[in-house]
Amino acid sequence: MSIEATHEKSMSPPKARYCVKCREYFLVPCFMSDDGTDDMTVCNRHEPEKIALRYCRGCDDFVALDLFPKTARPGYACRKHFNIHGGGKRAYDKISEDPLKNNHRLQIKRFYSDSSKFKHQTLKMSKKEIQLEILKIDPSVTGNYAVMPIDVTIPTTLLNVVVVTLEQRKTLMKMFDKKNTPAYLQMVKEIQASY
Repeated sequence: MSIEATHEKSMSPPKARYCVKCREYFLVPCFMSDDGTDDMTVCNRHEPEKIALRYCRGCDDFVALDLFPKTARPGYACRKHFNIHGGGKRAYDKISEDPLKNNHRLQIKRFYSDSSKFKHQTLKMSKKEIQLEILKIDPSVTGNYAVMPIDVTIPTTLLNVVVVTLEQRKTLMKMFDKKNTPAYLQMVKEIQASY
């Protein structure tokens, strides 16, 4: 008579679960709520959200959900502390460390401020188009160039654009401030002829 040994696979309880809101794995006790119920998908870090509160690292307290950025995953920093604790400052610092991205950011900023000064209601050039126009004149990306409209009465477009140095931009802006349009147009024509 042979003894048949049956080996049943013993199922040990899982040690961790996946939280669908945090998108991370946590130990099973982290899924037990304050009232004793066990949630299979959301950890207990989201308990206050049920009463419209969320923990903010900067405030070091639970604050209203309305004070957090309106994103799919707002994180744990309210709008007031987002740049410090939410990653906004890190992203800005990362761009600032890269000279190419920093130059591009400054060129776009100049373009927007100039457009508002010229009172252009709509912007007709994309960021990529601005960068390409400047790269035609400045392939080494020195950051010493900006785009300006040829005719200030209409928005800057690919047909109404001239690439100038920063010194030339200052001079053109002074002419615009003094409403000296003929001198502005004359200088733009000279700049275009030099390229």
